[in-house]
Amino acid sequence: MFNGLRFLCRFFENKSRFDLTLLCMASPDSNYCRWRAGKTQPGAVTERPDMDSNWHLAREEAMRMLQWDGFPAGRIQVKSASGMICRIEDIEDEIGSETHDAVVMGRRGLNRLKDFTSKSLSRRFFERQPEIPMILCRKPDLNRKNVLLCVDDSESSNNMARFVASMLEGESHLVTLCNIISDTSDERDKATAIFNRCEEIMCKEGFDSGRLRHMIYPSDYAPRAILDNANWGKFAVVAVGTTANARKNLLFGSVSSFLFNELTDSVLWVHP
Repeated sequence: MFNGLRFLCRFFENKSRFDLTLLCMASPDSNYCRWRAGKTQPGAVTERPDMDSNWHLAREEAMRMLQWDGFPAGRIQVKSASGMICRIEDIEDEIGSETHDAVVMGRRGLNRLKDFTSKSLSRRFFERQPEIPMILCRKPDLNRKNVLLCVDDSESSNNMARFVASMLEGESHLVTLCNIISDTSDERDKATAIFNRCEEIMCKEGFDSGRLRHMIYPSDYAPRAILDNANWGKFAVVAVGTTANARKNLLFGSVSSFLFNELTDSVLWVHP
């Protein structure tokens, strides 16, 4: 469950600029979770959350890990609702009550059989299509660097370009702008225009254009093309937007859903 923390520690170099909130959550079968599986109403508070040894150990280890790798202790806060929390609604409440740039979630890498029978918290949260960028860490290869930024002519793609530029302020990672096209001269001209627009957006955020690379990749199936390039290029991050007209079908046949299920060594950034 610490994949998200491990990614933050290894990927970012300029850690002093981040404010982090650790949202400690009990598992649904924990005696400290008021929202036990199958319940529609919360149970009574029987124990204080700080009496849960698992919660205490997780909090202490998370703080130790972050501080050891350079995140300032004064810019890390720990939160837990009364009686422990284990509902997606509690994550949404936290997002709604504060100004956060993104939500970072680790993933346990369930096997395929279990994926069909038991959805992870990150999967269920992803299905609700939150209006905030998500950083999803399944099984990140912590030795990887750089970002594969998949772009098109949508507003969400522009939002992701802006988000990537802001997140990489003061970092050394290179960014490859990737546009998946049908291999025609007209499509290549469109890709060049998309790259120019994204580069302009990122430069306005202070991103150095010298750290940008362009990739036009012909393919009839964008999700597989992105996955293959993520693996071939050994990118630490794959960043995608979700186009406005595709949001209602976000889970079925979309690029983001395919990558959610299949992407492992790279971390997935998704922007609404």
